[in-house]
Amino acid sequence: MMNVCPKRRAKKGFSFGLETFSEMKSALELIFSPSGASVILYTSAIKCGTHLCRRIKKGTKTKEEALSRLSELKNEENWGKLFFQDVDFENGSGRLVIIDSFETSAHKNPGPNQPCCHFFRGFLAGFLSELFEKTIEVTEEKCAGKGDKHCEFVFG
Repeated sequence: MMNVCPKRRAKKGFSFGLETFSEMKSALELIFSPSGASVILYTSAIKCGTHLCRRIKKGTKTKEEALSRLSELKNEENWGKLFFQDVDFENGSGRLVIIDSFETSAHKNPGPNQPCCHFFRGFLAGFLSELFEKTIEVTEEKCAGKGDKHCEFVFG
C-alpha cells in the first residue's frame, strides 16, 4: 500500500497570492464601500501586528532587535523591503520606508492622493503599539499605489 501523504512536520501558516488579497479587498469594498473596507483591513491588521510583536519580543532583547527581526521576517514573506529610519526609541516615533509593498502590488484601482496600504498601516500600528507599550499612530505619507516611488509611514 502506497503512503500518499508521508508524515512530516507541517509548518504553521499558509500564504495566498496577491490576486487573492486583491479579490478579498474588492469583496470588502463591494459589501462595505471602499472606506468601510479600509477600516476593516486597518482594524483587523492591528491585532495581527500586536500578536507578531509579542512573539518577536520573546526572542529579542531590545526594541532595535525587534524592528530588525520584523524587517527580516516581512522581507522573507514577500511583504516588501522594510527600512526603519530616525527611530526615537524613548518616545516611540520614527519613519518606515517600504519598497515593493505587497499591498500596492495587489492594488487594482489607484486613485490620486489615495494611499492604499490600510492593512500594512494597521499591522504596523499594532506592532509598534505593542513594542513601545503605548498607542502609536501611523500615517502613510507616501504610497506607491498612488504613484509615489515607495510607501513611507510616519509613526509616533
